[in-house]
Amino acid sequence: MNPLLRLLNHAAASFNDLSLWKGNCRVWDLKLTSPGFERWLYLRAHRCGLMGRKDRHHLAQWIRPGMRVLDVGSNVGLYSVLMGSLVGTRGRVICFEPDPVLFQAFRRNCAQNGVDWIEGHNCALGARSARISLHQKITNSGDNHLGRPQDRLFRRTIEVDLVALDTFLPGLEVDFIKIDIQGWELEALRGMQQTLAAQPAVTVYFEFFPAAYQRSGTTWRELVDFLRASGFQISDPNTGHELTDDNLARLVDSMKGMKYTNLLARRDRATRQTSS
Repeated sequence: MNPLLRLLNHAAASFNDLSLWKGNCRVWDLKLTSPGFERWLYLRAHRCGLMGRKDRHHLAQWIRPGMRVLDVGSNVGLYSVLMGSLVGTRGRVICFEPDPVLFQAFRRNCAQNGVDWIEGHNCALGARSARISLHQKITNSGDNHLGRPQDRLFRRTIEVDLVALDTFLPGLEVDFIKIDIQGWELEALRGMQQTLAAQPAVTVYFEFFPAAYQRSGTTWRELVDFLRASGFQISDPNTGHELTDDNLARLVDSMKGMKYTNLLARRDRATRQTSS
């Protein structure tokens, strides 16, 4: 890394790590701690309604008391805590977050909101068990990613554990999966094929981020093909309408640069009844 790039990265990290940003913030009647400036902004954007409004609405609509939920990419735990409050003490929320700083914030946020039934794991999900590079974005940890590095400005890299869900938690029963891992979605899903096959009624709410898939050596079409081969139909969570190949191609054409959206994968009722 050249000296100027190293200096810029160091300056950004130092500013982000100032204790000034490490206080609590009320979001959706939850008490959340931020580990640095960029997560301080993230939480306040949610508090002001600039982020997360649709996600909150969807999760409250789909998640019911007693459900078993998998949260892949928990970050500081805002959505984990929300889902924990939705499932209640009779439910279960299992969370994965590989970044150690974010994971510590996640644990604090679970504790101070009293959702001690949430289970957290400081590792990433993938198709195999390994040690792997996590490329951290100093100015936006929401864009931390696995796979190939794309840029070096405001980036640093650490080694984290990678596990396959099927072998890490064999026989896991799950009703709902939220997955937001910056282009690594297909790799994580490949490692939970047995879990998905054993749960015909499971719903997958996933980030659809075409520009990010090249970082993990995949494409959006491979992700869609995998989900369909696993019996899922893909739909727009805002309208409930199923998305055809043409719909998806038009959606991708409209998502230039770093644009992303969230999609829903569900099996049709006939498949669920046949498998049950």
